[in-house]
Amino acid sequence: MKWTILLAHLLVIWTMTVAEDTVPKLIIEVKELSSDKITVSCLDGYQFPSTNTTTQTLEYKDENTKEYVCKKDDVQAKIYVKFRSCDNCIELDTTAAVGMVVGDLVATVLIGVAVYSIASQPKAKLITGKKTSSKMGLINNEASANEDPIGNYQPLNKRRMDKSEYSTLPERR
Repeated sequence: MKWTILLAHLLVIWTMTVAEDTVPKLIIEVKELSSDKITVSCLDGYQFPSTNTTTQTLEYKDENTKEYVCKKDDVQAKIYVKFRSCDNCIELDTTAAVGMVVGDLVATVLIGVAVYSIASQPKAKLITGKKTSSKMGLINNEASANEDPIGNYQPLNKRRMDKSEYSTLPERR
């Protein structure tokens, strides 16, 4: 097991070593001059065939997106330069970012206060009137039904074999 791991490591190290003559030499170099310009340079005596110069300065514009060729005798090297500019973009400064964050916090607090004030309103109160019907409960609970002197309620009779609808309680399943 240990020999297998050792052989695997040696194989990885051997595959990562490359002969120096198989690595292509750098012919085209790209450097950033500023935030809106780059330079493309041909090295080792190569030149741009269109201008016969070794260096071109390019601005960040969409029209400068193309393939640039460096030539020396019959050998040429190519590089494709792609620019993406945002002409209609708005730069976001610190003041605008802070304003958006503060505005969002204020709006969140206002919505929270509004929801709290609506949800915490008191429940409907029992209104007592002067009529006798408002003083007397319309449906008495079970305790008052057993003590009902008038006889408004009839107690349930489970022993009777009466199958009428209200004579017994239905069994729960």
